[in-house]
Amino acid sequence: MAGQTQKAEGDAHGIRILLVEDERDLRQSFADYLTMRGNTVTEASSGLEFYRALRKQKFDVAIIDVNLPDISGFELAEELAKETEGVGIVMLTARAGREDRISGYSAGADLYLTKPVDGDELLLAVNNLARRLSEKTSVAAVPWKLDTVGYTLTAPDGTRIELTGRELDFLKLLADGGGNPVSRAVLSAELGYDDRPEARGIDAIIQRLKHKAGAIDMDLPIKTIRLVGTSFTATVEIR
Repeated sequence: MAGQTQKAEGDAHGIRILLVEDERDLRQSFADYLTMRGNTVTEASSGLEFYRALRKQKFDVAIIDVNLPDISGFELAEELAKETEGVGIVMLTARAGREDRISGYSAGADLYLTKPVDGDELLLAVNNLARRLSEKTSVAAVPWKLDTVGYTLTAPDGTRIELTGRELDFLKLLADGGGNPVSRAVLSAELGYDDRPEARGIDAIIQRLKHKAGAIDMDLPIKTIRLVGTSFTATVEIR
C-alpha cells in the first residue's frame, strides 16, 4: 500500500528513504529490497503522498519517478532541493533522453538513473549518496545559537541578528521541531495568528527574518515546503 513505511529489523543505522513511484509492483519490489538491506523505506505513489510523508518525518534520500499521476517528479525534486538541506535526490525514470537528464539535474537531482535499474545498483547509489551527504553534514556541525534571554540568533560564524519577541517565539517553535517541518496550522495556533490561506502573519515573520539576515550576509536556514510546513534545517542550541 502506498504511503506505508517499511522498517528493517534493528534499523538504528539504516538510511531513511522516501520512494516515490506510481507503479505499485515496481515500488513494492524496490521497497522490499532496500528494506531487506537494512534501510527504512516510506512509499508514496503520488505527489500528494510525497507531501504527506514529508510532514511526518525527515529523510536522508528521496527516490523520485518523473511520471506521476498528479505532478511532475521534476517539480518535486526542484522543491525538495530548494527547501531542504541534506536530502539526497535520485531520479528514477524510464525517460532517458538528454533533455530529460538535463531537466533532472537542473531541478536539483544528485543522480539520474534510467529504468530498468537493478536492485543492487540502486542500493549502491543510495548508500554512496547518503555517505557523502553524511560526511558533508558532519563537517558543518557547528550549531546556531538561539538566545531566549538576549533575544538574538547567532550563526556558526558568529554573525548575529536581534529578534523581536514574536520572531524569537517563531524560531523556538522551529528549533523544537528538530529540523522537521512545522505546519502553518501549528505555527499560527501557537503564535495567535489566523490560519486562513489568505492570512500572511507567518509569511511576514519569515520575510522580516530573511531581511535582517540578508543585511549582514547571513544565510538563514529557514525552509518552507508548500502543503508541508516550515523548518530550521540546521542544528540550533536554545539558551
